[in-house]
Amino acid sequence: MNTIKRCQPLLGTFVEITLTGSAGPEKLHRHAGKAFEMIRSVQRMMSFHDADSDISRLNCCGHLAPLQVHPWTYHVLEQAVQLSQETEGAFDITVAPRLVSCGLLPRHGSQTSLAEAGRWEDIVLHGGRAVSFRRPLQLDLGGIAKGFAVDKAVEFLGTLGLHGAIVNAGGDLRVLGQIDSRVAIRDPRDPHRAAVPSIMLRPALATSAAYFVRAAGGLKKTSAILHPRTGRPMKSNLSVSVFAKTCIEADALTKAVLLAPQKLWNQVLAARDSVALLLTAKGEQVLFPA
Repeated sequence: MNTIKRCQPLLGTFVEITLTGSAGPEKLHRHAGKAFEMIRSVQRMMSFHDADSDISRLNCCGHLAPLQVHPWTYHVLEQAVQLSQETEGAFDITVAPRLVSCGLLPRHGSQTSLAEAGRWEDIVLHGGRAVSFRRPLQLDLGGIAKGFAVDKAVEFLGTLGLHGAIVNAGGDLRVLGQIDSRVAIRDPRDPHRAAVPSIMLRPALATSAAYFVRAAGGLKKTSAILHPRTGRPMKSNLSVSVFAKTCIEADALTKAVLLAPQKLWNQVLAARDSVALLLTAKGEQVLFPA
């Protein structure tokens, strides 16, 4: 049995792929290369930073007329709208204008102002992979596209008869087959050094927290997690890890647990057969549903 490990900078983080199988290392490396190319394709289609991506085209002209997008982009938008409905807007991909105003996303030539920015309810999914907006808005798929990219890579790797695989995109990860899937989740008390060990309670895992902050304008720091309604940054250093069947669900549901009322996100977790692990700055660990 052979095992290889590869890492590449993608999706604004480092993506690591580990493969175990009876094939030789050279063939395993080719499999990993194809998986990386799929992830790279997701980045090209769904990046807010790429002026030629589906998302950038929609952000520029989606309120003027329906635009056709790639089937993968359309699927992610369908999933995002569905998750916004289930979480009553706690998860919302139209938060981009607020992220731009905080300096957390780049300010392109044409931007939607906060005064005119639409919400997720203004996204219209037409037949034939066409998408339009009822009013100007800006999409950012940073909270869901990374999970989708991991899922696509794992789905491809699942067709190759491997013994096991792990795809890890900056902490958004999914495991396949018979492979050591113990994980280390950053401890909010000392996120740069300490980690909390855990086993994979579901095939996919994603973690979100406000303990990492970015400089906005070089003067002050703020969390990258903003409430979609108020625009206020999350200040608590509570860490939420969601274990789910797919990484796209895990990625999105971490935001719901951080921002939605507990009764609501408990219902959503149960409906999607997912589990949330909460870590506090006091060292407490709480699992939901209990």
